[in-house]
Amino acid sequence: MNLMEEAARKTVLFFGTTPATSERIHHAIAPGIAPIVLALGAGVFTAYLAGETGRAILSELRRRRRLREKLPASPSLRGTPTPDELEKLGAAAPRTLAMRLRLGSRLADLEPTLDARIEYRELANGQKRIKSRAPGLKGWLADRRVTLNYSTLVRYKKLAQRLRQLLALDDRLPLEWLLPGEDPSQPVPSDLIAKYAAAKRRMRVLLRTHRNFSRLSRHVEAELGIPRLLAVRRARVRDRRERRAGRWRKDSVRRTAAARAKHGPPTVDSTPACLEATKREFLRFLGERDLPPPLAHLRNKALHWLGTLGDTRE
Repeated sequence: MNLMEEAARKTVLFFGTTPATSERIHHAIAPGIAPIVLALGAGVFTAYLAGETGRAILSELRRRRRLREKLPASPSLRGTPTPDELEKLGAAAPRTLAMRLRLGSRLADLEPTLDARIEYRELANGQKRIKSRAPGLKGWLADRRVTLNYSTLVRYKKLAQRLRQLLALDDRLPLEWLLPGEDPSQPVPSDLIAKYAAAKRRMRVLLRTHRNFSRLSRHVEAELGIPRLLAVRRARVRDRRERRAGRWRKDSVRRTAAARAKHGPPTVDSTPACLEATKREFLRFLGERDLPPPLAHLRNKALHWLGTLGDTRE
């Protein structure tokens, strides 16, 4: 069935006729109605694209196409990995530390070729908020139906990038070439042979000393000073919160002083009638059965307190 006949059949079914009747009508009017349906559909779609929303969609598609065309190639000599290669490495990654580092190395080779920019918008008070994020690695994995866990891949990639930073590894050298038993699949450039040999020796010492992924991650973070940076950041956040709380306390004291100056000191009605009403309300609360858990817990605490004083209930 060609496109014309399919369009005519769906148009006839749209009007709610029975299947047998629709088939007879379809054979009778298909030659004439199909071109009309296609022309109307094309006209509606063209009008939609000509509108403001359609123009915005086309502009966004052109922008993304330009970004894809301008994306740089991977600086690594290994190039970028394929989705099948990542799936294979991901299936074997939980077995050994070397396989996890190999997967992280391939992800680190892939990331420079992806658009991971963040666009900000400026608020009226001068602060900035995130307006939009480029798809980056997460979008690349989703487009290619890679079934690996994104958070796990980010952990592997982050450790591989930090190892590269610790070893001062050139962008052209993949991290996986430094793993034990791994030989370069391509000739190492002459200007990088000495750096490659030194980095491989240090990598061998690191893997011999820290055989666990978490221990290696903590060691690398400590060598790069990341915990100190995080401690400084947390201290700044804590100081900011304390200053904010101090301002709140000062404002509370100021408001209390203003209220006392305006209305005088607070007074408590301690007449016998008021005390008796309060006592009756308290005893009614203690006698309630159907209470939510927080109030039931409060009632039990009150009963325990009264028990320690000697039960004074009437």
